[in-house]
Amino acid sequence: MHSFTGRDFVTMRGVERPDLELVFDVARQMEQIVRSRTRTDLLRDKLLGLMFFQVSTRTCISFQSAMERLGGGVVGFTDPKTTRAGDYYSESLQDTVRMMENYADVLVMRHPQDGAPAQAAAIAGVPVINAGDGYNEHPTQALLDLYTILRERGQLEGVRVGLVGDMRIRVFHSLALGLARYRAKTCFVSPVEASMPSQWKEEFGRVGLTYMETQSLEDVLSELDVIYLLGTKPPSFSVGRSEAMDVRPSTSPEYVVNCEKLARASPDLLLLHPLPRTDELPTEVDEHASQRYFVQAHYGVAVRMALLALIMGRAP
Repeated sequence: MHSFTGRDFVTMRGVERPDLELVFDVARQMEQIVRSRTRTDLLRDKLLGLMFFQVSTRTCISFQSAMERLGGGVVGFTDPKTTRAGDYYSESLQDTVRMMENYADVLVMRHPQDGAPAQAAAIAGVPVINAGDGYNEHPTQALLDLYTILRERGQLEGVRVGLVGDMRIRVFHSLALGLARYRAKTCFVSPVEASMPSQWKEEFGRVGLTYMETQSLEDVLSELDVIYLLGTKPPSFSVGRSEAMDVRPSTSPEYVVNCEKLARASPDLLLLHPLPRTDELPTEVDEHASQRYFVQAHYGVAVRMALLALIMGRAP
């Protein structure tokens, strides 16, 4: 990749270590703005267009916060039901993108369909950023997760990471691609029915990721530097709050991370989770020394500020 200026960011494929280091270097500068709760005017003349065909809390508001802290403006939609894409007309993705590119200088898109942001990028005359597409990827989440590990551990090289939960979820795919750039030792911990899809294991093999698979967190717990946790039975990405099931399936105790289990882990362990959580992460863990899932939100704004500034060619 080697340059973000004017480029789309829809996948972690092809993102090299120098690209990651550039984002992290700029994010360190942006952190000062986030920490002081102030703004800069780097993007004062730019508009960010939100195209969220799925609901979002962290990703959507994080991008809004990032753009406004850069001095820019935000337009767009966070629920397709409020647009012609989601009402009686069911406006096509192509037409929606062609309209939105006239209203903003960069588009951030979340969609339930795998590959939809890449399709949008092929249509749009402005850069498109993938904010999560179906069960495929979530590349900006991977950036902020890598940055969190870097800031909290001081390094990424050779880190031992346990990905715990449903391996079919997009967050794990993008993160594993990034971890490969730092020769991380990665363990996929999941039930058999939620194991890493074969096409993704083939992709990880191509990028040189060192990984193993197990059904037991206990087997590797003491060896890990980082646990990245998700549920083994998360709600569907295409179901909204009002449509959610009254009763959700419970997580097997093997994949619940609680304080009792953390007592057997390394004292320097970092525990990450992209949130929202269900029963795989009890609230008792919120006060544990390993907890870093709330600080991920802090780092996420700085990382997305860095990405936006780089794409707009305005990085400090």
